[in-house]
Amino acid sequence: MHVFDLGNTRGHQARWTNGRLSSAGPVSYDDLFKLSVEGDIAYATVQLKMGARFDRAFDARRMGRDFPAAIPNRTLRPERVGADRLANAVAAWARARRACVVVDVGTAVTFDVVNAKGEFVGGMIAPGPALQARSLHEHTSLLPEVKIDPSSPRDRRAIGRFTEEAIKGGIHAGLVGLVREGLSRVRRELGKRPTSFATGGGGALLRGCVDHVVDWLTLEGIAISAQGYLRDSSDRLA
Repeated sequence: MHVFDLGNTRGHQARWTNGRLSSAGPVSYDDLFKLSVEGDIAYATVQLKMGARFDRAFDARRMGRDFPAAIPNRTLRPERVGADRLANAVAAWARARRACVVVDVGTAVTFDVVNAKGEFVGGMIAPGPALQARSLHEHTSLLPEVKIDPSSPRDRRAIGRFTEEAIKGGIHAGLVGLVREGLSRVRRELGKRPTSFATGGGGALLRGCVDHVVDWLTLEGIAISAQGYLRDSSDRLA
C-alpha cells in the first residue's frame, strides 16, 4: 500500500509493507502528480482542494471519508479534528498502548492526546517555527526571515551573536518552553504521565524534551487505519 499525508505546505509519502513503512520522505506538490503509483493508495489531508485534485489523479481512499481513523474520537466536535492529528494518535497508541501525547512540529505545533483507554481526547495548537519566523519578518521592518536547521547547535544559542542567530535561538527556546509546559499541563489533566512522541518536519528540535522522536508518525497512523479497513472489508466479503 502507498500512503500519503498531504499537509499545509507539502506532502509526505511512503510504502507500507508487512506492517512497516519504507521509502518514506517528503514530496513537493509540484512533483506529487508526476508520481507513478500502483496498488492500494491511502491518504489523509487537511487541504480539501489538494485532496480533490489528488482524487482526480489517483484511485485513492481518504481517511475520514472512505475509512475511519482507527481510534475513538472523544472531542466535543469530532468532525472538526484534522485527519493528521487523528493519524498521529493512532500511531502513538499502537506504539505505546498507554496514555500518550504526540507533539507534531510543522506549520502548526499540535499536541495530540490519547487517554489510557486508547481514545483521542484533544490537545493544543500553536504556531510552528517557520510560521513564527515568517510572521516576525512580515510584521517588522528589519528582521529577516530565517530557516531553522534541527541538526544545527548554532540554531539553539541563547546568546545570538547576530540577528539571524538571535531569531533562531528565540524561536527554538520558545518551542522547547511550549512543549515542556504543554506536556506538564497534559500530565496534570490526565492525572498520569503520558508517553510522549515528537514528529513532523521540526520534530528533531525536541530531542531531549520527549520520550521518542519518530519521523513519519502521521503516515504510520494513516497506514494502520487503512490496513484495518481493508482487512475488515476482506473479511466481510469472504
